[in-house]
Amino acid sequence: MFAKAGNNNSIQASLIRRISAAVLSAACLAMLTVACSRSSGITLNYSDHDPLGGMRTQFVKDVLLAGIVEQGGGKIVVRDFWGGALLSSKEILKGIGDGITDIGFVYPGHYPRQLVAHSIFHLFPRGPTSFTDMIWFYHKVYEEVPAFQAEFGKANVRPLMVTAGLPGAFASTSPAAVLDDIVGERWRAGGKWPMKYLANIGAVPTAVPWDDTYMALQTGTVDGTFANYDGIRMKKFDEAAPNLLVSRELWYGMPFLHLVNARKFEQVSENTRQAMLRAAALAEQAFAATYDATFDAIREAQEADGYTVIDLSPADLARWENSEELENLQAEWVREARAVGLEDAAAIMDQVRALHAEAMRRSAQ
Repeated sequence: MFAKAGNNNSIQASLIRRISAAVLSAACLAMLTVACSRSSGITLNYSDHDPLGGMRTQFVKDVLLAGIVEQGGGKIVVRDFWGGALLSSKEILKGIGDGITDIGFVYPGHYPRQLVAHSIFHLFPRGPTSFTDMIWFYHKVYEEVPAFQAEFGKANVRPLMVTAGLPGAFASTSPAAVLDDIVGERWRAGGKWPMKYLANIGAVPTAVPWDDTYMALQTGTVDGTFANYDGIRMKKFDEAAPNLLVSRELWYGMPFLHLVNARKFEQVSENTRQAMLRAAALAEQAFAATYDATFDAIREAQEADGYTVIDLSPADLARWENSEELENLQAEWVREARAVGLEDAAAIMDQVRALHAEAMRRSAQ
């Protein structure tokens, strides 16, 4: 009824040989398939310092990067690296320009010396409520103001897709219904100009690194933070600061840039270039719906969590913008930009101010 031990050993050895042969054959076939696909196509690396799961990062993976693969007809492979696994936020601009990665996300605010012209976007504290009007504005600036393309050229990059953070929001550790409620409190914001806006409304600007903000809120180092709404949710700042003041007009004016190495872009085939451009154009169009839906989803989730979310009044919006003091800040920007080599800073400010006004008119229609 039972096979002898010797026969068992022989059967097992034969079975192992057959399995090994099958595994080796499958491995060779997989390697051959990959080699063939790579020989007939191209692999592009994408790097992002933010983790997956946020509004922008998930959109980039699911829409932009997937779109490049789809538009390339299967001849483009994209390898994506998240959470600074390949390059940090302070390394990425040079990393793209040097070809360490082919495509990457750059937050211009981290490059005040290399992207001087881009710092102008912080000098417009209110903006269009629709991403469609925002992207119109960004494209117009890049088309009509040469200084921006000059900065890209110097860094050996070119813009592929532009997105944006959700509007700015105030997250407070104590109840806050109006801006008067944060007067005299210590507040954190990202960058020099938002810190000045905080000072203008009577808060005490307090410098805290982005990654340390949660602990600073939790320990009372700061009483609140002003940041883009999706960033607040992604980093869970609302857990420590559950009192929120929001408005769609508090746009986070700095564009979120998804750049490609300029030399690599010119070296790839025309089909690959067109696939990347088509995917980026379609993604920018699709981002408008994501932008609106995410704002609503975050608010609903916060309210479901028991947090207090209040809309800023028109009077508080005007107070935040502070149009009289804003002119002084814009003039200060011109002087500082000139001092670091942007000689036509005044003309740039005039051009961008005019385009911003037009974007606001479009948004109001």
